[in-house]
Amino acid sequence: MQQLWQRVEELARSVYARKAVVQGAGFFAGLLCSRGLVFGKYAPFGVAAVAAMPQEGLWASALGSFLGYLLPSPAYVPVRYCAALLAVAAIRWSLSELKTVNTHPLFAPAVAFLPLLLTGMTMVFLHGSVTYSAALYVAESFLGCGSAYFLRRCANLLLGLSSDGAGRGDALRNGPLEPGDIAALTVAAGVLALSCSGVTVSGVSLGRISMILLVLTCARSGGVSGGAVSGVTAGALQGLSTAGLSYLSGAYGLGGLMAGVFAPMGKTATAAAFILSHGVASLQVGFGDSQLLTGAIETAAATVLYMCIPKSRRLGELFGLRQDSLSGGALRANIVMRLRHASQALSGVSASVEEISKKLQSVCAPSLQGVYDKSVETVCAGCGLSAVCWRKHKEQTLENFSQLAKPLKEKERIDTADFTKDFTDRCGRAGEMRDEINKNYARYLLREAAQLRAAQVREAVEGHFRTTAGLLEEMAGEFSLYEHFDEEAAQRVAGILRDNGVAPLEVCCRVDKFGRMTIEAEIQRERQKRLNRGAFTREISAACGRVFAPPCVSTAGERCRVQMSQRPLLQVGRGFSQYSAGGGAFCGDSTNVFYDGCGRLIAVLSDGMGTGGRAAVDGAMTSAMAESLLKAGIGFDSMLQTVNAALMAKSGDETLATMDIACIDLFTGRTELRKAGAACTILRRGRRAEAIEASSVPVGIMPGVEFAACARDLAAGDLVVMVSDGVVAAGHEWLMDVVLSWDEEENPNLLAQRITEEAKKRRADGHEDDVTALVLVLQ
Repeated sequence: MQQLWQRVEELARSVYARKAVVQGAGFFAGLLCSRGLVFGKYAPFGVAAVAAMPQEGLWASALGSFLGYLLPSPAYVPVRYCAALLAVAAIRWSLSELKTVNTHPLFAPAVAFLPLLLTGMTMVFLHGSVTYSAALYVAESFLGCGSAYFLRRCANLLLGLSSDGAGRGDALRNGPLEPGDIAALTVAAGVLALSCSGVTVSGVSLGRISMILLVLTCARSGGVSGGAVSGVTAGALQGLSTAGLSYLSGAYGLGGLMAGVFAPMGKTATAAAFILSHGVASLQVGFGDSQLLTGAIETAAATVLYMCIPKSRRLGELFGLRQDSLSGGALRANIVMRLRHASQALSGVSASVEEISKKLQSVCAPSLQGVYDKSVETVCAGCGLSAVCWRKHKEQTLENFSQLAKPLKEKERIDTADFTKDFTDRCGRAGEMRDEINKNYARYLLREAAQLRAAQVREAVEGHFRTTAGLLEEMAGEFSLYEHFDEEAAQRVAGILRDNGVAPLEVCCRVDKFGRMTIEAEIQRERQKRLNRGAFTREISAACGRVFAPPCVSTAGERCRVQMSQRPLLQVGRGFSQYSAGGGAFCGDSTNVFYDGCGRLIAVLSDGMGTGGRAAVDGAMTSAMAESLLKAGIGFDSMLQTVNAALMAKSGDETLATMDIACIDLFTGRTELRKAGAACTILRRGRRAEAIEASSVPVGIMPGVEFAACARDLAAGDLVVMVSDGVVAAGHEWLMDVVLSWDEEENPNLLAQRITEEAKKRRADGHEDDVTALVLVLQ
């Protein structure tokens, strides 16, 4: 029995069970919604349900709504709604592949609104209806539009999706609900209850009883906000259903509000507040009216049911207030601690793999002696002269095998002539021994090659562990600099993004220990082009009360990262000049200059091996990868290891490129220079020039490449001149003289052009190389 129950639970959690539930829910939702009426004879909710239903339940809900409209009801011309249903289903089916369109919050309202409006206007033209009827059709279309929005949001909540349906959400599981979610659930319940409004017993409606019960429950669990939102929503739905019940709008709204106010006093106070408020609001119909009696009976019945329902802790959590369980400082410390712990664990794994690999290599590595032993075991086992060779003449036999190493390594095989003469005269199976040694040596070479490849793979895996550990350590160091997070500023930034037509996925405003604010936001990649960077920067500066620099934008997958920092004290002027070897179309030198969004300017210069197209590919790929990783927040050392691994894995051919990086902190002027096989960099501070040279290895040639790094403090008016190998082929002394003679009033481009032209003139070895000069002037 227990195994059967476990099997039932597994089936209930399966994908097929979920699909069956969605299909069944869609069918009954469409059937019930199509039975709800507004203005006495209009039924737009079935169309709205089909427009709002998730794609996997579309056809089931369409079938349910179609049957609901065909069943006898007071709905005016049901065939019109069947036509609208077909239009909605056709629109959704034709646009089902456009994910961006389908997940937009306004898609379902628009799909419901257009068919309802067009079919309604068709009825106006066919029957020559008066203006009042046309206005009712328009109002019905807007009701269907709004209902589709709330029904779609309710469906997303029930399926565990975010409010826009684009990602995962856990509001129902983790809570608490937002006011919009409460309204969506109430509208969905109200639309379903409208189908039961016509089911009456002596004028008492089951649908209205269920709506009152819902309002009381929301007020008890959600307080003022839950009661007010659910009361107004329920009152609006019930008030619009029939002209004679318009008083319910005020009765339910006032009752829900007052029930929420008195909810902290208990269930009895909540019920009493609703009853009194409902009674006061219902007095507008006058004494003696039958509606007063039926309303009182419905309220009494709902109140009795409400008193019988036990209090739910889960409902209280859904309606509760959002509270942060950790303060900003505690959260930051926790993140830093966990990142550093993970970094140390990965470093330990890397060290363990390396240690075990060394032990296995010493124990399991194939040897040449094993080739001989295997051959002797096969050939000499059945030989009658074995005792003569391995007992009487053992020394001579061993000497014969020892001198075979040289021909095997030179030719990768042996001939009979490679044996000693004594061994050939004595051994009757010399030919068999030769063939067996050749066969086993070929196997030995295969094993040796496999072990070498395994060692290379193992080394790459260890390198990846070390790189990942370095990434985590860098992230921990970055988090430790954060002083606090400004939630109010983040909300203002999110509002500005929405005003610009961009829905933010995440927004974070953080302030470091130096008091500088940095803004990070994630948006959908296709929405990036909507941002006017200049206007956006001005709006953000005004909203946060700080002057910001233009945003740094980077993309990863389907998301786009927008990062901004306060405008720094320094600016950088740039000069650039480049010459391709032999005047060719491709240049092996590639440069990228960009802001990282944290107040730093980073310049990358990469020189691919050789000249021409191959060198251009290597140089461009190296600089592009470096820019992408640095913009994403990856540190310099981890970036170097990642780029190095990518170049080594790119192809079997040798691929290498130099990497020269200058990182200038525009707040302090601190400049960090990092080189991997790159040429010297010239710094001019005041009237003095300095050549920064460092011995290092290019990327892509071997694992474990490291930067040669140094740092200098620069000020306004100082220069950084980065050049490729082709510039300093004739030395760098002349380059320092050219940099010193440059006038600050000149354009930096003139200095760069002067450097490349002089480099071409000074090349006297008969070879040509690509020549690139990049000049950075602090201002």
